[in-house]
Amino acid sequence: MRKLLLFVFTGLLFAACNNDNPASKIKEENVEKAKQKMAELNKFPTMEFDVKEVDFGTHHEGEILDTVFHFKNTGEVPLVITNVKTSCGCTTPYWPKKPIKPGESDVIKVRFNTNHKPGKQTKTITIYANTKNLTESIRIKAYNIPKDKKGKEKLDRVNKILNNKIDPKKLGIK
Repeated sequence: MRKLLLFVFTGLLFAACNNDNPASKIKEENVEKAKQKMAELNKFPTMEFDVKEVDFGTHHEGEILDTVFHFKNTGEVPLVITNVKTSCGCTTPYWPKKPIKPGESDVIKVRFNTNHKPGKQTKTITIYANTKNLTESIRIKAYNIPKDKKGKEKLDRVNKILNNKIDPKKLGIK
């Protein structure tokens, strides 16, 4: 009985192992579809900015500064911006929520509230999108003249730390 079971099991094992060439079962049309899909997966949108950094120059602390970053999708597929984050809560971004088709242009607006931000300021805006690197960065800069004694003292402490003495009198600070 054992020999019979062993014989049947061995026969089934050989029957299950079909020695056909697996490559012969692949359809050429499926190979072409797979190649096209892989090519699509390797295409990315590209954000090409007119400028990636805006320097507002010198302003008085407390002013609201606005700018616009113009960009174009120079890639081969639609650009989708999923989020935009800033390095500080004093900076607010506004971005397009709809996909930007290849060849189309759009803008990212940025508002910088200089209140309680005396001295030299640099803020980074990080754009999360379906680009190859997944993020893009733009930047704003400004020098804000302190509006009061407290702001001047804060600026003096920062300048002392940085060994970058700026004469407040030259900036019109009393």
